Amino acid sequence: MTSKPRLRSLLLLLFLFLSGLLPAGCGQTSMQAGKTSPARFVPWSDEKTEYTVGVGDEIEVKLPYNAEFGDRVTVGPDGRFTLPLIGEVRAEGRTVADLTAELESRYSRDLRSPRVQVAIRNYVSSRFFVGGEVSKPGVYPLQGRIGLMEAIIMANGNGSLDTARMSQVVLIRRSGDGQPMMRTVDLTNFIRGSENDVPLQPSDVVFVPKSTIAELNQFMDQFVTRMIPFQRSFIYTLGKTQNYY
Repeated sequence: MTSKPRLRSLLLLLFLFLSGLLPAGCGQTSMQAGKTSPARFVPWSDEKTEYTVGVGDEIEVKLPYNAEFGDRVTVGPDGRFTLPLIGEVRAEGRTVADLTAELESRYSRDLRSPRVQVAIRNYVSSRFFVGGEVSKPGVYPLQGRIGLMEAIIMANGNGSLDTARMSQVVLIRRSGDGQPMMRTVDLTNFIRGSENDVPLQPSDVVFVPKSTIAELNQFMDQFVTRMIPFQRSFIYTLGKTQNYY
C-alpha cells in the first residue's frame, strides 16, 4: 500500500511537471500502448526530441585550430558556464547544435572563421522520476539506454510487483514544445517476451498503479474491516440465498 508521504511526493512530482517546473527532456516501439490526452495533456507523439543541456552537465568545447581557447566546463546552478576569450555562456535548456552556433558566432568576433566542436561528456541532469506501486519512488539518473521495465525494477529494489498493474503503467513526457503528454503502457507482453521495452527519455515521469485486486483489498481493509464492526467471515442473507464473505 502506498504511504501518504509517497503519495504526496508523487502528486508533487506531477504538479511540478504540469507546471513546467521540471526540465523538459520517443522513439517508435512495437509495444501496444494506450495514447490519451486528458485535461492538461496534449496528444501523444513519438517524435524524438533533442537533448537539452541541464545544470551539472559537463561539456567539452574544442577549437581544433585554436586549441588554447577550448575547455571542459560544468554548467553551474545558474545554468551558465564560462569560456576563455568569450566569457559567460547561457547553456541550460539549449541543444548542442544551438550552443555550437552561438559559440562560433561569438568566437568569430576575435578569431578568423573559428570551428567549434561541442560535446556533452557527463549527462548529470539527465534523470527520470518513478512513483506509485514501487518500494523506492524517487528520482533516478538516466545513464545510457534504460527501458520502462528496467526503470520500474530499479525503483522497486527488492520488493514485489505482485500488487502492480503492469498492464496500465502511466508514462508522462514533454513534447518538443514543452507540453506534457501522457500514455499508458501494457508491459505484460514484454514480461512474456513477446514485445520490446519502451526506452525512457530525460525527465520522463513513470507511475505504476495498483492492481485491481490490491485496490479491492485496500478498500476492504481501510473502509470496511476498520470502520464496520463485523468479522470477515460473516454471513448475510439476500433473498433466500446465503452469501459468505
